[in-house]
Amino acid sequence: MSGHRGAVIASIVATAVIISAVFLALQSQNLLTIFAANSSNIGKLTIISVSDSSLTNQSRYVISPDPFGDLANYTIQDGGSTDENNAAGIVEISGLPDGRYVVAQIEASSQHEMDKVSKTVEITDKSSNGVATFNNSAWQEGEQQQQQQKVRNQTSPIRNLTYYVKFECGTISGDEGPLRPGHYDTDIGILNKQDFAAKIQWSVTANNSRNTNSILRMLEPQGSTNIVCKDLQNIIGNDQRFVEGFVIINVPLEPGPLASLSDGTQVLGRNFEDMNKLLEVQAFYTANALDELPHEVLVHKVTFATVNDTSGKIPLEMINKTLDITVPSSLNEISDPEIKVKEVLAEKYGLSSQELANLQITIKSVSGSVGTMIDDHAISLSTVMPQASG
Repeated sequence: MSGHRGAVIASIVATAVIISAVFLALQSQNLLTIFAANSSNIGKLTIISVSDSSLTNQSRYVISPDPFGDLANYTIQDGGSTDENNAAGIVEISGLPDGRYVVAQIEASSQHEMDKVSKTVEITDKSSNGVATFNNSAWQEGEQQQQQQKVRNQTSPIRNLTYYVKFECGTISGDEGPLRPGHYDTDIGILNKQDFAAKIQWSVTANNSRNTNSILRMLEPQGSTNIVCKDLQNIIGNDQRFVEGFVIINVPLEPGPLASLSDGTQVLGRNFEDMNKLLEVQAFYTANALDELPHEVLVHKVTFATVNDTSGKIPLEMINKTLDITVPSSLNEISDPEIKVKEVLAEKYGLSSQELANLQITIKSVSGSVGTMIDDHAISLSTVMPQASG
């Protein structure tokens, strides 16, 4: 029995020596270390928090993106239900698919300062295990009380969430700006992510004008709505071809929603995840430099020669020379190729109506084809994060 106990103690001592050596190496390098392991497309992440070569507990971390695809970010607590390592100061989580993850420490031990530098971990088939190390220095005298007061100020009850969404609507045809010529449209989507109805108020502030009256709207549980350029232009009430500004979406938070969002604590806003639990607000932007949407067009290639030009404006080397030109046409349109060619020549060389009448050309052949207009189209999608106020 004593021999068995001695073997266990020797094993524990050897393990402690190895862990201490790893900690010292990590602390001296002060950067992320990734350990190679056997080939696999499912990896394990180990997060270590140390201070002066000693483990520190109570830390909380955010992993982005969520390795399991449920949320934008994944939060894990040292010693929490998802922590696979029972040792204080060491957090382990397995089952991560291949990819690059950013690990940030969002809470440290009450006796230590949080490491504000995020770490990047890459899980690949050649390196299936990753280690992110955070160094937490001990608070100096008086610093801990200052930090605690700062946290209390940040976690005071929040009564409103406000989303500020940029919009561009209308047409810019010349160099008046502020954007390049084109047609601009904005579609703002709003999703109620909760199981209870959400009340929202929204108003519009166009550039160089006052804020409009607020519009009240109730979103059903997990219901959605949208705000488009037609809505904005009707509210603004001007006839400008182009208008831009901001849509201000305000969400008043009552005790019921506050409790639901913060798991009954009545306090919202401890981190960005809590603030984004209520609504999903996205802005979809489109821009098109064409006057109309892409569509098929009919074009004719006309081969011709200029027989006589009494104006003298058409270069002599082009007279009696076989040339061709491509002119647009429409389906079921009756047109004279000679007139179309003359109109193009008159515009190019500045022929008067009399000079155009005296111009003589001969049409040698006409051929047609169908093409598609080039789509000079751009789209973008932006997720809007809320701002909290008391």
